[in-house]
Amino acid sequence: MKAGFSIINYIKADTEETLEKVIRAFKERLGAVEKREGFFGLTVLANKERLEVLVITYWRDREAFEKWVNSEEFKRAHEKARSRRLSGTTSQGVEYEVIEWIMKPTNTS
Repeated sequence: MKAGFSIINYIKADTEETLEKVIRAFKERLGAVEKREGFFGLTVLANKERLEVLVITYWRDREAFEKWVNSEEFKRAHEKARSRRLSGTTSQGVEYEVIEWIMKPTNTS
């Protein structure tokens, strides 16, 4: 049985300055995806030596992801990003089947 569906977007920057702009853009994102049915999580990783940002989203299944991509909320969330389209970046999204997903509970005390 599948544990879920994930998309990893690999973003490569040409310069450190562009990388910082990409990181800032994710820190200032609208946060619309968290409200979507079937959305499990988001991880954004940056590697300053490699000038890369990895954006990983986790979904219940491909259908939940596709509903997000085809939604008005997706269009609005990405309009902001497109309006400040960063030259000096390349991006590639790759789909994965999640085989196992283990999260350690956060200590909130």
